Parts: sequence; structure tokens; C-alpha cells
Amino acid sequence: MRKKHSLIILIILLITIGIFFYVKNTNLPLENSENGEQNQKIQLDCQEIMQDVVEKISEISPVEPVLGGDWYISRFWFIKDDNENFYVEYEDGHILRRILLSVEKKPATSPEDKQAGREYKLNYKVIGYFEPGETTWVRKKGEDPFFDRELDLYEYDNESGQWLKKN
Repeated sequence: MRKKHSLIILIILLITIGIFFYVKNTNLPLENSENGEQNQKIQLDCQEIMQDVVEKISEISPVEPVLGGDWYISRFWFIKDDNENFYVEYEDGHILRRILLSVEKKPATSPEDKQAGREYKLNYKVIGYFEPGETTWVRKKGEDPFFDRELDLYEYDNESGQWLKKN
């Protein structure tokens, strides 16, 4: 009977050690890392992303504005509970377009970024490109893996100078 209890305790101890090494060797967020700082995924802020896209929409858009115009953004639609994927509605005064973007926040590595004091850089990938149809958006290029997901709408408020959530 004593051997049976010892064997059970040994198995529990081995399982506990195995779990400890598994968690330690994966990229799971931990409360405290060895240097005492939080070891968590860098959080993405919607306001920061929207301001950055406003500044870079001409670079991000897969199409040029018509008649030498400039793109300006009318709405952002973030996937509910997901700040890494979002739709952008934009126009140049003549045509309306929509793109689906994913964003990734990476540490700044270029000498220009470091010289400008930037700690990180936002990189965008166009997942899908859309043009208006009769009743809905028509996908022209790419994919739309979020077409049936709930969205958070943001529109610009001139009084506050921020993009405000509307739903």
C-alpha cells in the first residue's frame, strides 16, 4: 500500500514538473519575468492605429485616387474584441473604397525610427479590397474572413478631435 502511495506522489510530481517546463518554454504571458517586468504581448490601441492609418492611407491603399485627389478616411470598422483586424472606408471626393487591414506592432529597428525616438512601428497588410455594390460591398481582391463578424464602428468627431465609437 505504501508503494502505491509513493508511486502516485511520484507521478503527480513528474506531471507538475512537466507542466512547469512546458509553460516556461512557450510564449505564454507570465505574471513576472526574470527581470521583474511583464512579459506580455504588446497591446494595440485603436486610437493610435486609426491616427497612423489616417496619415498613411495613401501608402496603404492598393489604388490611386482619381483626378489627382487625396484619400481621406470616413469610417473604421474594427472586428469586435480584435484590434488587429479592421476595415477602413475611405474616399477622394469622387469614389468610395474599403479595405480590410491587419496590423502588427513591431519594435523599431531602422536607424531612422531610432533617431526619431520611435520604440515600435505599425505594419499593415491589406487582406481584402472592396468597391461599393448596389446594397453591400463587393470584394475585388483578397479575402474577407471577417464578413460575418460583429463590428465596432468609429467615426471622426471634430469637437473632440478623436475617432469615437458609434455602436
